[in-house]
Amino acid sequence: MRHPLLRNFYGIPIYIGTWILFVLLLFIIGWYFDGNDSYSSFVNSFSFSLPLFILGACVWYVVCYVSMDESGILGFILHHLTAGAIVVGIWVSAAYQIRIGIFGEDPEGINYFIPLHWQVFFAFCVYDYIILVYYLIIYYQNFQDKTIQESELKNLVKEAELNALKSQINPHFLFNSLNSVSSLTLSSPEQSREMVVKLSTFLRYSLGQDLKELNSLSNELNNIRLYLDIEKVRFGERLVLKFNSTSDCDNLKIPNLILQPIYENAIKYGVHESLEPVTINTNCELVNHVLKITISNNFDPESIPPRGNGIGLRNIQERLSLIYGRTDLMKIIKTENQFTVNLEFPQNIQS
Repeated sequence: MRHPLLRNFYGIPIYIGTWILFVLLLFIIGWYFDGNDSYSSFVNSFSFSLPLFILGACVWYVVCYVSMDESGILGFILHHLTAGAIVVGIWVSAAYQIRIGIFGEDPEGINYFIPLHWQVFFAFCVYDYIILVYYLIIYYQNFQDKTIQESELKNLVKEAELNALKSQINPHFLFNSLNSVSSLTLSSPEQSREMVVKLSTFLRYSLGQDLKELNSLSNELNNIRLYLDIEKVRFGERLVLKFNSTSDCDNLKIPNLILQPIYENAIKYGVHESLEPVTINTNCELVNHVLKITISNNFDPESIPPRGNGIGLRNIQERLSLIYGRTDLMKIIKTENQFTVNLEFPQNIQS
């Protein structure tokens, strides 16, 4: 995460202004309340505040790498106690050295400003205040990012739904399916009736999905099987389907209609363009609370692929990034005659 002083145009001026106010506050305390002369008050306040100018900015990196969610409450406290002790030790020591190096020897030793134990206590209080401000900044930035992501996600989900429905109910798919039904009406009435039922069920499922983000794997695969069964009537033995999924994967959640474009690509670029049988393999497994799905198909490397704009796979990548906040959940591997899509779905978010 970018440092807030660099992220905002006003970050550095605000930081410098706050530090100057801190110096003035110490000066006023020493001059007005403690009765010291103005020179001694300035020397004490400046030498004690100068290390904070650098350390205050560096504390940000401690805050970035210490999260209560990841470390737990005890780990969070221990991390900051350790970091605070280091920062306070550097601060008090550096302040004393600045006092000696710039303004000459101090006969009162390290207690020149206030007694050492009060210096340490005061420095710890300032450290706590700084990390509190930084955590508030992180919270505000995360809140802003989440609001923007939610807005983008809603738009993307609507677009994804429309793109999915366009591909599912496009004229070519319906035309080919109805042609297959028509040809089977006389030769195989039972198979024709079965295909009509599957086509109806498939379209009803696709049209009945609302904008909810997550669905069970079993529901998604059931719909995929309907789609593939319909296509299998068209391609016959040229389309071979293999599914391998353990029972503990059935109720795991995946984004709605996210697998459909992958199978459509396999049909369009694999089965449709090949005279030899094309096998679409689907493997699902749960590994460390992550559902891993691998979909692969062979294809004819000598065929001329149909033109396409790649919206389907790109849309999958964007949806995964917005829903899970990661860009490494989809990997595409293409060899000479094999196309593989590896997907990962963490199971630690709520639907």
